[in-house]
Amino acid sequence: MTDGVNVTFGGAGAAKPVRSHYQSEGVREVRSRAQFLEQTQSPQEQAGLKRLRGLLSQGQPLDQNAPRGYYLNINV
Repeated sequence: MTDGVNVTFGGAGAAKPVRSHYQSEGVREVRSRAQFLEQTQSPQEQAGLKRLRGLLSQGQPLDQNAPRGYYLNINV
């Protein structure tokens, strides 16, 4: 008696690889568009990201009660 069974198929009968997680059609579309759109950051966005990196590098949790856009305010 064996503990496991190994079955391998080659050629046209091979199954597609299984994704490790589910992605909706909308998520796939957004990721696809993001890969091809030009992404430029304004000086304000760059300064905001630099500030956020500095806050995160301190190793302390961010304030959960901060208003939206307090830590990083960008236009999408």
